[in-house]
Amino acid sequence: MSLAPSVIVDVPFREEGGLVEEALDGVDSQIDDRELTPEGRELLKTYPTVYIIRRQVRHQTKHEVREEYLLYVGETNSIARRTREHYSDEKTYRSEAARNAWRQLNEGDSRMLVIGQDHFNKSLTLDLENTFLSYLLASGAKHVTLVNGRGNPQDDYYTKADLPAITSGVWRRLNRYRPQLFLAEAAIRDSAIFKASPFHALGAEQLVVEGKIIARLGQTLQDARPTGDVVGNNGEPAVRKGELMIVEGLAGTGKTVLLSHLFLRIMNELGSDGHPISASLIVNHDEQLTVYNQIMVRLGLQNKPGKIVFKPASFINAHSKGGYEKGLDRQDHPADPVNVALIDEAHLLLNQGSQAYRGSRNMLVDIMRRARVVIAVYDLEQVLRKSQELAPAMRAALFPSGRFADGLAECPRRDARLCGFDLHVTNLLLRQQFRIDACDEVVRWIDDFANGRGIGRIPTDPPREGHAPYQIKVFASPFELQSAIQEKALTFDEASGKIVDAESHGLSRVLATYDWPFSSKRKPKSGAWEVQIFREHSEWVAFGEDDGSLPHEVEAAVASGGAGDYFHMPWNYQTEPHDAREAAGEKGKAWAEQPHTLNECGSIYTIQGFDLNFAGVIIGPSVCWRDGHLEFDPSKSRNYQAIDGSDAPKENLRHELNVLLKRGVHGLYLFAVDRQLEEHLLGMQEA
Repeated sequence: MSLAPSVIVDVPFREEGGLVEEALDGVDSQIDDRELTPEGRELLKTYPTVYIIRRQVRHQTKHEVREEYLLYVGETNSIARRTREHYSDEKTYRSEAARNAWRQLNEGDSRMLVIGQDHFNKSLTLDLENTFLSYLLASGAKHVTLVNGRGNPQDDYYTKADLPAITSGVWRRLNRYRPQLFLAEAAIRDSAIFKASPFHALGAEQLVVEGKIIARLGQTLQDARPTGDVVGNNGEPAVRKGELMIVEGLAGTGKTVLLSHLFLRIMNELGSDGHPISASLIVNHDEQLTVYNQIMVRLGLQNKPGKIVFKPASFINAHSKGGYEKGLDRQDHPADPVNVALIDEAHLLLNQGSQAYRGSRNMLVDIMRRARVVIAVYDLEQVLRKSQELAPAMRAALFPSGRFADGLAECPRRDARLCGFDLHVTNLLLRQQFRIDACDEVVRWIDDFANGRGIGRIPTDPPREGHAPYQIKVFASPFELQSAIQEKALTFDEASGKIVDAESHGLSRVLATYDWPFSSKRKPKSGAWEVQIFREHSEWVAFGEDDGSLPHEVEAAVASGGAGDYFHMPWNYQTEPHDAREAAGEKGKAWAEQPHTLNECGSIYTIQGFDLNFAGVIIGPSVCWRDGHLEFDPSKSRNYQAIDGSDAPKENLRHELNVLLKRGVHGLYLFAVDRQLEEHLLGMQEA
């Protein structure tokens, strides 16, 4: 059965339910000037609806006029009744900031979009509410605050298959009506904020893990003594015995979404006397830090970045006793512990000192000394540097062999000791793959390749309803791979009939293993560090001088007309936006979300933790095929942090490949510099 168009009207948000009904009776047309028929009016007044309350607030300062949107998304079986309830709803909000936002939203100039659809039922409207919360969290408007405290994702129901079509149909009309607030759907779904939204529905495994964590949190915090854990004058640890819950999972198993969802539940559901518990979210990756800060500001959980979202060293220093200098002098004196610390990508934590962090033990231990409960998501396959490698004692304590034997997903709570610090530790496992939208055979092929187990025949992903087959393609030259990725990013938009760029469509980028020189502290002679590959006698050769110059023979060949054999592409933030307007639009966005980076090649340091629609991976000479096996050659890598002083440099390079190959949601494009590897991949494509 085909879906009838949804009914959408824009009316004042009034205090009395009767006035809402009068407003619905008085409006003659929908937001796009379609006629509001008597049947449509009845659909809005007496059937389930979804609604968006909005208020536009203008803040004028000495230097600028800032427009801010306050938004609330809801669903109801009676729009008139629900509107009346909203005016006594202030008690729902746990923080003063949230209550203040709700008071502003209830002022007289707020308006309400009311959406009706003849297929709506309770589960469908709840899911649509949840989807719109994620969309508005990633809104194109610069200043947005969502007043909602939580979402309500639903399990399966008989009209769930209609949700994508209804969502897209409604959102396209909202986008045309208020494009500054309702950003194009394709751009939203590509955004890092949307992908980390706490309003996404969790899978079965994620729900089980979240339930176990919430239960353990409640028990631990209830048992905690209110004053016994606080640092004393004798310099005792702020927390005497830690509680650590480790969520393990490979790339793409939904660890970030789980953490985001869990953090919002903790802030909304735990605590007492109307006050949330103290909690911090710790992120090691600069770009993920930006994403989480934007989410927490838009949810009203912090009024500016850096209040509850921290980098590890910043959190440790913020929760240390005053009166000390930086480094060991301060970091060795914890104070003011939070109830809960959640750590995203804990495998990136330093397990030894560095110039920026001179902790007395390691980052994980120093965080545990400052939080009564620590929840850390961890992927042992994404350890990339010597400084992140686990000492044997630490690995045995946190990741005992056989912990998930016989298909178990939980390693029971046990006692452990790290760097003289006692703790309880529990391991939980996520297995289901969410990122790679493909059949099990394709996922296994990528996993086998990424883990160095082998490269078999490239499987074909079968088409199925609502799913475009996942594409794995091998290219004979880097030029072909680059062109294919750019075609995926520059996608034809059927709605507008125009070609749109990566800012609006198709988040696809070229990536490479770290086999070319790069330094953030200096510029090369050419002006930009590049991935450089030259074809000699039908064979591709990677090169990269430490000063960025070309070898004399390559320079001579290019000068004599061999430019078609010379591939070079800037990487790792080497290019700039085209103008000030583009730069302003890119501010706060992750590397892959910035349009000008379509002309750059990314590395593990720009893409780890993020999704792409299509990932084009240039596999450099450190990964090769010899005697029927995948090999890793540290002598060909320029990732010195992974190699120098490492006990397992080949493992670190394998992890690097693993990160890159698992970025693509809908496709993986490959080119290998090593001739034997390239020939084998091409052979497996044709098999």
